[in-house]
Amino acid sequence: MRRKKYLETTADGKPTKHQDNYSVTIEAGEKYWILTIPGVGVTQARTLSEVDAMARDYIEIMTGDQNFAMTKEMKFPEEVEAHLEAMKRYREQSKEANTLAAQESRKAAKGLRQVGLTLRQIGQALGISYQRASQLING
Repeated sequence: MRRKKYLETTADGKPTKHQDNYSVTIEAGEKYWILTIPGVGVTQARTLSEVDAMARDYIEIMTGDQNFAMTKEMKFPEEVEAHLEAMKRYREQSKEANTLAAQESRKAAKGLRQVGLTLRQIGQALGISYQRASQLING
């Protein structure tokens, strides 16, 4: 079965402009993902990978509109949202810490090289390979 093409094009192959924009709110149900589309209705999808197709098909069936844009937003319970925000914060802190650690590794390797250590000795001191020690010194 061939899927319908959702974005129409003009004669020169450029996409036509969307007439409508539908917002889809995605929430976890007991067995399915619940898709709420204001002004259109509610439908469901078994998996997240089915959300786009199910929402598009539902909008098309309910409105007759075949040329539209769609934005999606996932909603979770407040407790889960708090955990997600904390996760994002920790990931950002981790990224910053990794950047600082890499800078300090380079400085340490260069400092050890200045006192006369070989690449192998630097690698052993820092717990890295001598090839990585070379990269740190030359990078």
